[in-house]
Amino acid sequence: MSAIHTEYTRIIQKEVFDEEESKTLTYIRSEEPELEELYLMNLQAGRRGIFQRLFQALIREKLIDEERVSWIEGTRIYIKLPGEKTLQAAVKKRHSLGRFDVEGDAIVESCGSSRVLTHPVELLELLRQEGLLKEATEEQFQRFKMEIKNGVANLTLALAGAARRKRELAAIAKLEDIQTSLEWVVKQSKDNKNFSPLAFYEQWVVEGHPLHPGAKTKFGLEVADVIRYSPEWGATPEVALAAVAKNDCQTTSIDEHTVTTRLYQEYECLQLFVEKTLQEQGLDHTQFELIPVHPWQFDHTLCTLYKEEIEQKRIVPISDFRIPTLSLVSFRSLAPIQNRGQRKHHIKTAVNVQTTSAVRTVSPNSVENGPILSKILANIQEKENDFAGSFVVLQERAGTYFQPANQALSEDERWTLQANLASILRENPENHVKNEEEIPMAAAALLADSPISGKPIAVELVEELAGYYGLSDLAEAAALFIQRYAQTSLPGFLTLMVRYGISLEGHMQNSVSVFRNGELVRILLRDFGGVRILPERLKKQGFQAEFYPGSSIVTEKVDQLRNIISYSVMQNHFAELITCIVRALGIDEEKLWKQVVAVCKAVFEELKKDPSIAEQASADEQALFQPMIDLKALTTMRLRGDITAYSFMQVPNPITEWKGEIQS
Repeated sequence: MSAIHTEYTRIIQKEVFDEEESKTLTYIRSEEPELEELYLMNLQAGRRGIFQRLFQALIREKLIDEERVSWIEGTRIYIKLPGEKTLQAAVKKRHSLGRFDVEGDAIVESCGSSRVLTHPVELLELLRQEGLLKEATEEQFQRFKMEIKNGVANLTLALAGAARRKRELAAIAKLEDIQTSLEWVVKQSKDNKNFSPLAFYEQWVVEGHPLHPGAKTKFGLEVADVIRYSPEWGATPEVALAAVAKNDCQTTSIDEHTVTTRLYQEYECLQLFVEKTLQEQGLDHTQFELIPVHPWQFDHTLCTLYKEEIEQKRIVPISDFRIPTLSLVSFRSLAPIQNRGQRKHHIKTAVNVQTTSAVRTVSPNSVENGPILSKILANIQEKENDFAGSFVVLQERAGTYFQPANQALSEDERWTLQANLASILRENPENHVKNEEEIPMAAAALLADSPISGKPIAVELVEELAGYYGLSDLAEAAALFIQRYAQTSLPGFLTLMVRYGISLEGHMQNSVSVFRNGELVRILLRDFGGVRILPERLKKQGFQAEFYPGSSIVTEKVDQLRNIISYSVMQNHFAELITCIVRALGIDEEKLWKQVVAVCKAVFEELKKDPSIAEQASADEQALFQPMIDLKALTTMRLRGDITAYSFMQVPNPITEWKGEIQS
């Protein structure tokens, strides 16, 4: 009997499954029996993956009081609980921003006995029993527990699916003597005209957000839906359409083309099909607009939430025409399957499902603000000489949402109807890829393990860079990799903030990184949901804009502007990238942060040469380099039930120079 089969048998006999794991296993045994062994073999990894995120979040966010936490030689963490119990775990490595890597199990000791915590929910229940986690009401605590259980089951499911996909891909790669994912993507790009490197990499982001304990939470989806629509399963959802009477929808665009006319241009026969469908119902097709609808939303939300409008033929579901797409990291955003060069838009759809922290609908704010901001940023890029071609903000070219005519609706009812039937057409990132040697990927993919080499994809790139420049020292190659990454991306981020008062939410999901020979040559930014705009700076540069009333993207607080760059770019992008490389190659974090510091200082020195912005540039620089910075408290927010009201904690700033060293 093989060791794998022995372990599989042991898990079946001894493991206790919670309701989410049991639900998933029931589905697998009924519909995907060949996945059962892979699911059970990945169960411990799924639990530990969420445990790691939760455990360090509870400590970083000080939900466990600092005085209860002790570090023993940096390799073990002890937590003294209010009773006689202690909680301890081995720590493989500590990183900047209060992050650390748990190794092995967490153990609870009490009165000479000990037990292992095998599931993150056990940690939550222990702390609650000990009188901690007072941030949450009982209802919020129970909700958070369910989110964690759901996330564990889905992470295990994702790991099982990835293992199956990896086995299939690795076998083909071996036959073709391909050693890395980079080689695979270049070859596929040359061989297959409809192969998308971007979608390929997005669909290998298996584990989701590296810090959020709800990284794989998908509330509202059945197991079959998770497999059918999630990017980590290589999903190919077929986008549906709804025809909506023009009097019942609001359209926005950067030019004269609406969502409808753009779709008609991009999809042959669509216009004739829509016209025929509407004419058969006695309707004038010229009085309708199209709204793309995610297939899950089409099947589960459209006919219930808009039942009256469908009966009145103000909304007509177009059920027989579908747009084939590839699912991307954000789940609701989809890439059309197309031949290279067709330049079809990505489609952002509304899905009434909670992933990580929020329900992924599309707000009227987003639809209205996208084209306005796209035009402003296009003008700024032109003024800045297109940032030498290295920094591109992708346009949201058209959008539309349902606008209910019923004036008796409450504000919440109106918003629900608007946000659940809405869509945005976004510029395709692959339009900005110059040739087949350039490889685009969501920056989130840099942290993912390559399905071919097994190394983090960032490390594959560092090794390719080392080979290109003839570097034998991978630490030196990693420093060069980060230097090039910073030189390509940071001037755009910092210039937009300092000169124009626009902070883009440049975390790893929103950033598309384009590489050639292992180094970043271009970065593309997408999604304006988390942008912050300081109108006084924008106005100073000659730009006026009227955004959707009450939009959170507009702020009068300069600290919010700075926090977006500090949090999304420095913490959620550079810190995660650096930590990934440090874990894999065992090099000093300081060596990599110094590259970021040098580039930041050089950018600020250049900006301060402009007398019209010198004062604000100096103030922004001082804020960016302050000793303590705000860290978004993701777990605190979930325990409080917050979605948009951000909570922050202060942590040491990894780019602050102190006594000649980088703080950690």
